[in-house]
Amino acid sequence: MLLMAGLALASALHLHQPQMARHRYVTGGWLLTVSHDRFTDALACSLKTRAMYYRNQTLIFRVKRGLETTHAYYRVDDGPTTPVSSVFHEVEGHGFFPRRGWIDDPAGGDVALPVSYVRDADRVWIRASIKMAPTLFKVSRLEDALDRAHDEGCTEASFRSAS
Repeated sequence: MLLMAGLALASALHLHQPQMARHRYVTGGWLLTVSHDRFTDALACSLKTRAMYYRNQTLIFRVKRGLETTHAYYRVDDGPTTPVSSVFHEVEGHGFFPRRGWIDDPAGGDVALPVSYVRDADRVWIRASIKMAPTLFKVSRLEDALDRAHDEGCTEASFRSAS
């Protein structure tokens, strides 16, 4: 009888265990969240700072919600100032659409650059319009954060939108 009660209790506790295990790591100012679905064994990863997030080989800079950014310019470190329109084709291939953001999260006010453009950089300047001062984004520890994500088992397919 006692054995039956113990088995019933163990079974009930097992059914009520959280289905998601979530771990958070901070690396160089980047917050990596790794969620493990215990039922499907799938990982969902998110890598972000207050003003940037990573998804599909793309770094998204949150300039200002709702702001038109299709005519923005960017500068990586001390390099030349370049229109963001020069990377539209590449970021569209990654799923980011300049006029409406990600197809599943069209927030607006974002500028997307391929990670390959900023991977080894220290800073990125973005000026959304001629009426605005450029905004500084510090990206110097992005590579460390991406390495940590890889070490934690994150793959490109496991990254999702940061909210």
